[in-house]
Amino acid sequence: ELHLMFAAFVLGVPIFAIIVEIIGVASKDRRYDRLAHEFTKLLAAAFSTTAALGGLLTFTLFGLFPGFMRYLTGIFHGTMYVYALLFFGEAFSLYLYYYSWERLQNRKWLHIALGVLLNLMGTALMFIANSWATFMMSPTGVDKESGNLISLGEAFANPLWMPINVHRLIANVCFGGFIVGAYAAIKFLSARTEEEKAHYDWMGYIGNFIGIAALIPLPFAGY
Repeated sequence: ELHLMFAAFVLGVPIFAIIVEIIGVASKDRRYDRLAHEFTKLLAAAFSTTAALGGLLTFTLFGLFPGFMRYLTGIFHGTMYVYALLFFGEAFSLYLYYYSWERLQNRKWLHIALGVLLNLMGTALMFIANSWATFMMSPTGVDKESGNLISLGEAFANPLWMPINVHRLIANVCFGGFIVGAYAAIKFLSARTEEEKAHYDWMGYIGNFIGIAALIPLPFAGY
């Protein structure tokens, strides 16, 4: 649960960070660029925490449920290699996106392309992990008697895979938006100047707006 909460934040924040950055470029309003940069600042610590909790979860699963994990790995081992490569790709693109912010101020569309790459990596990671989870609830592509793999494609794209992809994508944006809103509220309370207060008040408004906008369709996607 902790891993999923941090992962939802890591996947949700880049989605609206890149949207805010594009709005800033289109409107030529530096406030949006500053806002997107501050969103991204929150990701570094959250990403490392997500990775640490994910590693702990993996070792715990293999330690407590070796037979089951051996079976699941036997079916999805090919996708697990892709998952590992995507994880390193996401880490690289995240830090490149963050640390190149000032250097690419005059080449904004290149920086935005890095943000799009980061989002694609994160979404692909979620889609792969969702296939493992939904296979446990709606297993297909295996022999009903022996449980042996017949079709990796069917096992991967099982009946619940796409519904959970849609639901989690919206949920990540919703969760990330409200976390940003909470962060802005705390920073607002500790702000010492009127300019800082105005900035964090506006940041909290944007975060909560995104959270509510995603919350409205979320129950329908879940059902």
